[in-house]
Amino acid sequence: MPERLQTYAAALLADWYADRTGAPYALERAIDGPVPVFVAKSSDKTVALAVAQLWEPESDPGAEDARQMMEERLSAGNVRGPHVIWVPPRAAVPANEPEASDFVMRAQLAAAPMQPGARNEIDLPVKLQLAKVRDEGGYASVIGGLSRYWTNITDRVSGTVHVNSMQLRRASQSETAREALFDRIGGIAKDLTLKDAVEFETVESWTIQRLAREPLGETGFAIAQSPPKIDPADGTLMRRLVRRRLKDANEALSAVDADAKGIGLVAIYEYAELENVGSFVKSLDPGLYAKLGLVAAIVDGEIRPVFTPR
Repeated sequence: MPERLQTYAAALLADWYADRTGAPYALERAIDGPVPVFVAKSSDKTVALAVAQLWEPESDPGAEDARQMMEERLSAGNVRGPHVIWVPPRAAVPANEPEASDFVMRAQLAAAPMQPGARNEIDLPVKLQLAKVRDEGGYASVIGGLSRYWTNITDRVSGTVHVNSMQLRRASQSETAREALFDRIGGIAKDLTLKDAVEFETVESWTIQRLAREPLGETGFAIAQSPPKIDPADGTLMRRLVRRRLKDANEALSAVDADAKGIGLVAIYEYAELENVGSFVKSLDPGLYAKLGLVAAIVDGEIRPVFTPR
């Protein structure tokens, strides 16, 4: 059988396809292989969907073992229903105690109130460091997960302040929560004198979603996690993986009789809107995707179409 994450990704893709076409597609069966294929049916149509992950789990056996153990630990808990936890780039579920037990508690608390089809975030404790390096100017030098928000932070500081957010791999998707964090940084920075440095606790936020239904009778938790050393901005690596996955998907789909065929490429980015899988696909030989009616990225629980059915 395919992995639980692959089954859940196929279910998300089938639901998106159903919304797009107006036909109530549901997964009927799975064909295992290097790139598994899932067959979904409506009343009179069949679609075959290949699902492939844009990373190689075996490149980090320790992180992969911890991921599998955490999946089973969460699935054995009191929270029921198919859930997916999306781990941001350069992060991994904890393997050691007490961090692993703390993660289980936080994940279960986030999942407990969720209804089918809902999304939430798991807040995990991290530390940020602030240092004032100059009295002049009004500028924030930011490294780490908050670096894309350096202008928002700059607006809140006086002098020149260095912000180290390397522990924070993903800020909340909530703009309100992010603005509250920026305000907090600004408030702390205002009390700093030259060469002062402080450390304070905040949280990073990982996406958790509950599927609308149990696909192929599968339930429990799946964890979408690429090896922490993989950088999704590494174009050479990503292009090579996309090419290989499309080649394997075409081979797997060629053996299946269906009215339409497609592929979902599961990828890890901080937020779905940051993915650039489509640019990698379109840079390749068109023969790799010419026979596919649907090519899409599955990122942070969202479907990001590259080529869509007419």
